[in-house]
Amino acid sequence: MRETSLILNPDIYQDVENSHHRTTVCIGTPRGGTSMVAGAMVGLGVPMGDDLPVNIEDRSFNPDGRSEGLDEFLQTLPEAIAERNQKFDHWGWKYPRAERYLEKIADDLRNLHLVVVLRDPVPACLRTLKRGEHDPMDVVRKRIKMEARNMAMVERLCCPTLLVSYERAASRPEAFLQELAAFLEVQMPQDISAILEFMTPGQYKKPPQA
Repeated sequence: MRETSLILNPDIYQDVENSHHRTTVCIGTPRGGTSMVAGAMVGLGVPMGDDLPVNIEDRSFNPDGRSEGLDEFLQTLPEAIAERNQKFDHWGWKYPRAERYLEKIADDLRNLHLVVVLRDPVPACLRTLKRGEHDPMDVVRKRIKMEARNMAMVERLCCPTLLVSYERAASRPEAFLQELAAFLEVQMPQDISAILEFMTPGQYKKPPQA
């Protein structure tokens, strides 16, 4: 019985010729638990980028803070994808708002799989609201809209998808790791203490090494 996550479209492979290859993208909402999940993926052995910052976001797949617009950013992705395809059979990246561009590059990705992190919008908004800069209703509404857009994209892409409850994953980390490893089709390490320490709520941390 699954305790922390739900699998959608488990048997769909979009590219039978390359069925032993996979690209797994972790999405969700900002401050929505994607860093914890992506760090666990790193700890389980999925390459998620080189020299990762503490938010586990590969700069090659993160358009934030760039001088160019989204269209120019998209033009850089085929080269980045080809480079990683050459290096790895299974790789991925984490960017909470990848819904902004993922469908435009989906055909370039080998056997796209998604890990979608869902989080209760109320505690996820608390840090923002403490600053006193936003209306609570507006913040919650925006988060719900982002999650709705993610789920609409999941339906359109119709690829294997793991829906993760952040709250249940954080409270049942060992069960979550078992479910995540099964979805990723990787073996659990004998010693998962470093991954569990990384998953402990608190400050951002460097991801554990597989």
